[in-house]
Amino acid sequence: MSSTRLFAVLSILLGVAAIALPYFFGTLAVLALGAVILASGIVSLLFVLNVRKQGVPASVLGPSAQMIVGLVILIWPELALWLAAVLLGAGLILNGITGLTALRDAGVVNPPLMRKIGLWGSILLGALLIVMGAFGSAILIGLILGIALIASGLQQWREADLVL
Repeated sequence: MSSTRLFAVLSILLGVAAIALPYFFGTLAVLALGAVILASGIVSLLFVLNVRKQGVPASVLGPSAQMIVGLVILIWPELALWLAAVLLGAGLILNGITGLTALRDAGVVNPPLMRKIGLWGSILLGALLIVMGAFGSAILIGLILGIALIASGLQQWREADLVL
């Protein structure tokens, strides 16, 4: 088996695992994000300190804030997940309300039923996401990650067929 196909199979298996254990993988993804933010802040701080040694006035505020955010996410990933749930949920609710308002204001006599169902569904899913909080956003992130990994693995498998 070629290395491309091996990586494809591993990607698909990881995707299935992420769908089977979405809370674990969603939390793991947020922890990885926190580590990347922290590392980026450290590198930025080192760069700013080097630039300041050369006499260029540069602020350490941005890199310091990055490092603090990264540490907070690593120590308390539920906070980032909760914030994601609130922001995504509010966005879904706002999308549904503005869509229904636009339908009403457009003066359409009989708007498409599927459009109205989709907009009401957006409102309901947004409210559900907010109510579920960190747990809901971790599950959502895990499911999306799983689907993306499976799609990536299938694409890698198809590409391996084209190369041979």
